[in-house]
Amino acid sequence: MLRIFRDARTAKLVTALNTGDRDTLAKLAGKMDSAQLSAPLSEGLNAAEITLQAGQSAALTWVLERTELANGRSADGTPYTLLALRHADQSLGLLSALLQAGADANARVEGRSLLHWCFDNVKPEQLMLHLSRLVQHGADLSVETELVAEALRRSDQPCVHFLIHSGAPLPEPIELIDCSDELRAYAKRCAEDKRIREMMLGNR
Repeated sequence: MLRIFRDARTAKLVTALNTGDRDTLAKLAGKMDSAQLSAPLSEGLNAAEITLQAGQSAALTWVLERTELANGRSADGTPYTLLALRHADQSLGLLSALLQAGADANARVEGRSLLHWCFDNVKPEQLMLHLSRLVQHGADLSVETELVAEALRRSDQPCVHFLIHSGAPLPEPIELIDCSDELRAYAKRCAEDKRIREMMLGNR
């Protein structure tokens, strides 16, 4: 009988996580501990993984408030932050929930930073929002020598501006990047403006 109640409660939890039903989650809060939420609940997925798959950022926040899963990884070793970036529609909300819960903004997967993975997985119109969110939570642009080059190749001038003024270095040699001469010159001006601004601030 006890197992029947437990299974019914788990089923209710899984449904609430998949649908983002915060009212049901609130009712279950005192009945589910961290160990239960961190263990497989459905199809081998734990509570955080269910919400990531479903694109339910509010439910993910609820899970992260009760577990230590912000820096978790899936069964194949993929960080939850990258799973968030790969969601087709809710990547920013999912990523934000993980970062706010303490996920490492400088995590690397296959030798590449989350900043790099943004270029592969995020819709172009949302790219800068994701990059900015990672930078806000400590992502180090100063070591990312390929980001500006990628933005140049995409002819994304706003992204070039954001990256350089946020600390990303110019690619060397920039003349080899496949982009327009105008955009290349613009990137150089951004870098020079940043250098002058920092020099002036340093002399105050």
